[in-house]
Amino acid sequence: MAGTTDLWDDITKIDPNAKPKLRVALVGCGGISGVHIDGWKRLNPTARIVACVDPIEDRRQQRGDAIGLPKEARFAHLRNLLKSGIGVDAVDCCANNSAHAPVTIEALNHGLHVLCEKPLTTKPELVRKMIAARNKSKKILMTAQHMRFQNDSLRLKEYVKDGVLGEIYYARAQFLRRRYLPTRIGFIDKNISGGGPCIDVGVHILDLTLHLMGYPEPVSVSAIAPQKLAKRTDIRGWWGEWDRAKITVEDFAAGFIRFKGGAALTLECSWLTNIKEPELTKITLMGTEAGAEWPELTIHGERAGSTLDTQLKYAENKVGGHAQEIKAFADAVLTGRPSPVPAEQSLNVIRILDGLYRSHRAGKEVTV
Repeated sequence: MAGTTDLWDDITKIDPNAKPKLRVALVGCGGISGVHIDGWKRLNPTARIVACVDPIEDRRQQRGDAIGLPKEARFAHLRNLLKSGIGVDAVDCCANNSAHAPVTIEALNHGLHVLCEKPLTTKPELVRKMIAARNKSKKILMTAQHMRFQNDSLRLKEYVKDGVLGEIYYARAQFLRRRYLPTRIGFIDKNISGGGPCIDVGVHILDLTLHLMGYPEPVSVSAIAPQKLAKRTDIRGWWGEWDRAKITVEDFAAGFIRFKGGAALTLECSWLTNIKEPELTKITLMGTEAGAEWPELTIHGERAGSTLDTQLKYAENKVGGHAQEIKAFADAVLTGRPSPVPAEQSLNVIRILDGLYRSHRAGKEVTV
């Protein structure tokens, strides 16, 4: 992730009519695909979306128009694209969570690199199948964990890598929303999403916290994942109303995760909970030499017998996390570098989230 402008600098020197070095198929034309399209446009013409796929006609045509694709480059299913003869090097999977594994495996089996939206998938056994397909294809598989690529995250990671915090023995990860419950069925039906705020927003803050900690190996989880407010008719959502008869996922979750070596982490996430803030995203790291807070980027320690608090400062970069992650994926494909977000790390994320749900059902701590 160092040198984040090299590819963007390079594309300004290329003939705009030149063929792209990286040809991408967008699979899934729902809401999140919009920010992916913007990210790919920044890399044009070095990398370019050359086809889109979605079973829903309106969504497929809307995104196709936004990208500027010819009608013959818009498909209802990935298999139709793969049979079409259109040259593709990579797939950007923005489909529903339940489709992540089958889309990714099919693409890898056809020799394509894959950038897959978070969560990589919903079950550890499916992640392992994706890893097996990646190993067989020898292509890059990257999870689109964009919060790693935000400027504040990049700066704190650089600071932590220098060892300033010492041994990080405990962390707290929070992604809490007061009344922001998504209204679309793809978020609230567990058969499609795999879960509620754990899968939707918890996966973001969990991945970033593990990334900052150096990705310790999880061993157990003790958690709750109840649905407390989502069925109530007197609760109003700030994004509109949802179908209370069809919501089958939690609206809040909290868990305590233990790691090999003795470190631990507390995770809290919600769509609906009674807190002061409309939304609270926060990571607290506690180390033997100092602690840190994100996104505040404050460091807290002691020196010469006195407590010391420091605010990290860095040069402003207006490029957002989604664009940075897409560039990192394109860089890896074009240069042969390893995946910037390895599937093995995403496997640990899904092991923890799956353990969280199992712990809630069992009412006790479970191993992962």
